[in-house]
Amino acid sequence: MKLLIMDDEPLMRQGIIKKLEKLSLPVHSIAEAGNGLEGLRKLPEIKPDIVITDIRMPEMNGLDFIHNAKKFDEKLQFIIVSGYEEFEFAKRGIQYGVVDYLLKPVENEELESSLIRIMAKIEKDRRYSKLYDELWHLQKRTDETLREQLLTKFIQPGCESATLEKDEKLTSMQAFCREFVVVLFEIVLPPLPYRSFLKGDEDLLRFAISNAISQMMESSSREGMLFHHAIYDNELVHVLGDCQQIDLAVMKQELNEVMAGINLYLKLDVTIGFGLPVKQISRIHQSYQHAKMALREKIIHGRNKVYLSASAAGIRGNSSSIIAEEDERFLFRQLNDCNAASVAGWLNRRILAIVREEEASFNHLESFCVELHLLYRKYLLLQTKMPEWIIGEIDDMLSWLHNIENWMEIESKLSAISNTMIEHLNRLRHSSEPNIMDEVKRYIDANLHEPLSLQLIAERFFIHPNYFSRRFKERFKMSFVNYMTGERIRKAEQLLKETGLQIQEIAVIVGIPDAAYFSSVFRKATGTTPVQYRMQPNPK
Repeated sequence: MKLLIMDDEPLMRQGIIKKLEKLSLPVHSIAEAGNGLEGLRKLPEIKPDIVITDIRMPEMNGLDFIHNAKKFDEKLQFIIVSGYEEFEFAKRGIQYGVVDYLLKPVENEELESSLIRIMAKIEKDRRYSKLYDELWHLQKRTDETLREQLLTKFIQPGCESATLEKDEKLTSMQAFCREFVVVLFEIVLPPLPYRSFLKGDEDLLRFAISNAISQMMESSSREGMLFHHAIYDNELVHVLGDCQQIDLAVMKQELNEVMAGINLYLKLDVTIGFGLPVKQISRIHQSYQHAKMALREKIIHGRNKVYLSASAAGIRGNSSSIIAEEDERFLFRQLNDCNAASVAGWLNRRILAIVREEEASFNHLESFCVELHLLYRKYLLLQTKMPEWIIGEIDDMLSWLHNIENWMEIESKLSAISNTMIEHLNRLRHSSEPNIMDEVKRYIDANLHEPLSLQLIAERFFIHPNYFSRRFKERFKMSFVNYMTGERIRKAEQLLKETGLQIQEIAVIVGIPDAAYFSSVFRKATGTTPVQYRMQPNPK
């Protein structure tokens, strides 16, 4: 990984660099810049993966730098380093893709934790990108499947040129059409048999859906391709090109007729989202991303509707803060008083107010969730050095948001996070236990007979399950599941040698009540069955 450190104070830059040099992280090079302009000039040469930047700098501040640097490299990751009083600037940075912010003076643990998380995200994104490259090398699939993979790759950023050269239809559309747009059809297929479709007719049902859409979308001035997304099984992608300027109002009317036809003739629920038109087919990935965002509006307004990209529909994004200063003061008071009911009531009122707005958009809900997470993190930074223990990472929140089906799930989720935070803080204030991991370990050892799980432990100790899993492994050099399994096997070995209990009884005592499954786990761990182990002579 390559890093760029930006701060107008040389001592601050050197301090961060020295901290980085002490950490055992895969950092290959570290560059410096004294302000945003200098940083922008160095980007083409350095090509960093992560930028750690101050906000207030002469000539060009950190936020303006981030805004411009994103144009150079959309995948560039940013960490803001700021003072407590600059929190409002940090919130604005989220709009530019900032993934974390740290308070000055930067603590080693916070810096390490932030970089580990971001580096893991970069590696994950690289593996995901590599997946699309590997689609080219699949030889044993049918021609149709290979084409779906090819077109799925086509709507990803940076993959258009190579795909254009491989597909005659795309080449024709590029030459014939003036504007291009992506329409997404999200259809949940019913279990078969369904109507006239028998079990095993999945491909026939998919063909019927595709055929109906293609026929209803036909036009003398258009060319298009309809294909199933190679990864998202319920997603049909229609790449349309038109020799005339695309009229969005007319397009929406046509799509409403398509939706009505699918509802009427196939009796299937369908949600449709379409993006902004683009002038060049090489920029079709932008329209695809707009269509994906449009589909998310179903979370507020429901299925069986046609959704236009928020920008095209005239829905303004939330450029100002949703959570005002008076809200922050109110929430901080309630958190200090551990008043979960008051926080839950506030959440209910605010979420209802957002979804009942005349131009309610999922982006507004997402912004509210992000700002609340940042606000909670800001509060927790005043109480503990590891807020992620309690509320998790912001990536956890965003990933969850993009998979919900209804906005009402948000209130329940945010209330649960608030309750966890309050209970954890309450526990910290009344506990002298210095290391919660040791307490968790003692609890596991004393309750092996119970159906323990990662979620159960996280709820009992009021810590976020993802963060708990990572910290447990760091503390004990093995995963929570492996530790628990190992302790259960050791307990079973002791009972087999020292008691005459039946195998079923021992299985219950060590928390694996299914005797057959217990025997399988025991054999995998020890190489012998429980009966064979009992018959072995005790070592002298």
